[in-house]
Amino acid sequence: MFTTAPKTGFSEGTESPIAQGVKCGDFVFVSGQGPLDPVTKQIVSDDIAEQTRVTLDNVRVVLEAAGSAMEHVVKVGVFLRDMKDFGVFNRVFKEYMKGVQPARTTVEASPPRAGVNVEIDAIAWIPR
Repeated sequence: MFTTAPKTGFSEGTESPIAQGVKCGDFVFVSGQGPLDPVTKQIVSDDIAEQTRVTLDNVRVVLEAAGSAMEHVVKVGVFLRDMKDFGVFNRVFKEYMKGVQPARTTVEASPPRAGVNVEIDAIAWIPR
């Protein structure tokens, strides 16, 4: 759907069965993005700060392809493999949100691909 956005689905070796994001009215719903390089589709690092940055970069690119931006995010879902990473994750998240305070849920969960320690989905409005 969004040709300028990375296709970083977690289905190694196959085309992802989900869209990077879906526009619905004045909103875009971003599918769960992970710390995958958009070209190689490989996990960028074991470091949670770097994984969070790449994941948020992937979310940002999908938002921008849909005509939105990080400052228009209203809801975020965060899935951390280990809650001990929450403090580092939260510091990086604040850097990206630059004062925007969306509603957010953060849970400990096992993303479907080994080595992925964070996955993030988002909902944002699209300004007219």
